[in-house]
Amino acid sequence: MALIVQLHEGVAVNKCPLDQPKLRIGRNPECDIFIDDTVVSSEHAVIEKIQNPDSKGPAEYYLEDLNSTNGTFLNNTKITRRKLQHEDVIRVGWASFKFIDETKADPEKTAKIHKSWIPGVFYTKQ
Repeated sequence: MALIVQLHEGVAVNKCPLDQPKLRIGRNPECDIFIDDTVVSSEHAVIEKIQNPDSKGPAEYYLEDLNSTNGTFLNNTKITRRKLQHEDVIRVGWASFKFIDETKADPEKTAKIHKSWIPGVFYTKQ
């Protein structure tokens, strides 16, 4: 299964499983992911799950901008429609999300923490 994780300053604050055919993102409270921000269109973007009926392989996920005023960005590139890959970063308005494809994630891999030259500041190289 896949999910998107909402990020705030690089920290995961919310996650939403992609377990339905379409996940709507926008400022309309009826959207699956509601973003209360005036720079986000009412129906801003959609993530579509496409399962190939002939294939037993995993589903594919596509991000599509719904003619929003300020655009939808995938890895800092404005898109109209694009296939999502594991760890892609989606930006809608000021909100950022990371796409996680659990079939591609390595649960055994742990990120190494590094100390920066700034006292009390640590980081990972991912």
